This record gives sequence, structure tokens and C-alpha cells, in this order.
Amino acid sequence: MNSIPDLTTATLNSICSEVASGKTEGFNQGLCIGIILGVEDNAHYDKKICIPKTVNVQERAKVVSDYVATQPDRMKEAFASLAFDAMIKKWPCKN
Repeated sequence: MNSIPDLTTATLNSICSEVASGKTEGFNQGLCIGIILGVEDNAHYDKKICIPKTVNVQERAKVVSDYVATQPDRMKEAFASLAFDAMIKKWPCKN
């Protein structure tokens, strides 16, 4: 039986740090990328996050990973919550 992956920040941030340093192969790295892009897509639809087209996946992962490093008390939260906070802080849509 397949189990649901651990989506906590503590687990996923170490994986996303690998993506930030250029490793993008494998299921876990894909999970990190998928969460970041999913959060971005949803927030972009609501006009909350506007990432320039020139920013690649590696740069997105670095922004999220760097932000998470400043939030040690939030390691048990869902990674998607911190990914949202990191991206809206870095790339808010301008009205």
C-alpha cells in the first residue's frame, strides 16, 4: 500500500534545497517543484504572486528554501504554506 509523502516543511525543505542547488531529478525533487508551482499557479490566479517569466525553478526553490531557513518555529507546518509566504514576500503582484 502506498503511503502519503510527508509534506511538512522540515522534510520538504531539505529536498527543495537540493533543487535550489541544481538537482531536479527524482520523485522527491519533483514533489518540491510541483508544490512550489502549484502554490504559484493558484496565487497567480488570485493576483497575489507575480513571478517574472525569467525566474527558473531553481531560483524559485532557492527563494523558498532561504525563507524557510528564517522560520525555524514553523517546521511542522505544511510546506505549501511557507512556499506561499516566501513567494508573496519576494514577488507580490503590483496593482
